[in-house]
Amino acid sequence: MANTGTKIVLEVEARQVTGKNACRRLRVEGKIPGNVYGLDRPPFMVAVSPKRIDELLRLGSGVNTIFSLALAGENRTREAMIKELQRDPLTERPVHVDFVRVDPNRAIQVRVPVRLLGTPIGVRLEGAIVDFVHREVHVECLPAAIPEFISIEIGELHVNQHVSVKDLAPETGVKLLDDPEQILVVVVAPKAEEGPTPETEAAAAEPELLKKGKEPEGKEAASKES
Repeated sequence: MANTGTKIVLEVEARQVTGKNACRRLRVEGKIPGNVYGLDRPPFMVAVSPKRIDELLRLGSGVNTIFSLALAGENRTREAMIKELQRDPLTERPVHVDFVRVDPNRAIQVRVPVRLLGTPIGVRLEGAIVDFVHREVHVECLPAAIPEFISIEIGELHVNQHVSVKDLAPETGVKLLDDPEQILVVVVAPKAEEGPTPETEAAAAEPELLKKGKEPEGKEAASKES
């Protein structure tokens, strides 16, 4: 993979063989299977180094990074992005990837992280906590305009106040697709710890009362007989 200025190039190899065994052999060879589709063109199968995938995610804006997909042995490239990345649940290593072609002049829909700015008054002065309900929002924009994140200032929030999708201010050309009333962040008072109930207090006191009170009749009679 090369990074020429702001252009990121990811090289992949054509893949012909399918099936679990073939995919397993690919992983043993240090590659993972993938697919390329989108823009109403026929899909095709590829193989790619998982290390290059991780490098790509570190170089750009995560899975929303737009890059040039180069097929080994060919001189042409196509703009693409990662549509889905599967990882091993134990090792977290990539095991399969789907790429989708993108048209620089055609809007696409992606999910973008929400970044919180500031510490709410409710947290600093009122003993509250922040409940980050939705950490991403669904947006539509041109590929080159995909934001790395959308920020929202929450420093002035008091207890029981919140911010919703409608409170976000994305950059020009970025359209929010989620329900404007959907709550993203809310400042809430922490739940009070439940104290002992009268029933639990009585149950806890019973052994003590038996020790201090009169012994049971059966035990008293046994002691007199001895």
